[in-house]
Amino acid sequence: MATAAVADFQRDGTLDMVVNLVTPSGVDDPSTARVAEYRPGPLKRSNLGSAHSRHSDIGDHGEVQQLRIANYGGDAYPDLAMLNNAGDGQLDRDVRLTKPGRGPGNNDYELQLKYGQFGTTSEPPSMPADGWKHFYKPCS
Repeated sequence: MATAAVADFQRDGTLDMVVNLVTPSGVDDPSTARVAEYRPGPLKRSNLGSAHSRHSDIGDHGEVQQLRIANYGGDAYPDLAMLNNAGDGQLDRDVRLTKPGRGPGNNDYELQLKYGQFGTTSEPPSMPADGWKHFYKPCS
């Protein structure tokens, strides 16, 4: 399963990408990601790679099923929302708020309690559908 989110996380005028590749476990215990990276732009045309890619912890805590751009911090930086299969029938909306000049941050329990949401496979948490509109007004 491949998921990606594209935004100007660093607000430097180039698009950045968060990518997550995971092979679903097919059982109740989630798999961890084969690839979970933050790729600051500019991105290479041939493979969407970045000279400054870094590991992201989004794939360390379950099977990410969706990535969405969100506006949780109320600042000028886009944030990241993930629909995450945490196992045992639980689906979470996990969040990573963007830190200026760094891109999406790591897991933060306090931010998860403030902006995240917990649900089940039968009643999944809501995901932002229009977060990108806050950062790309000409396109909205």
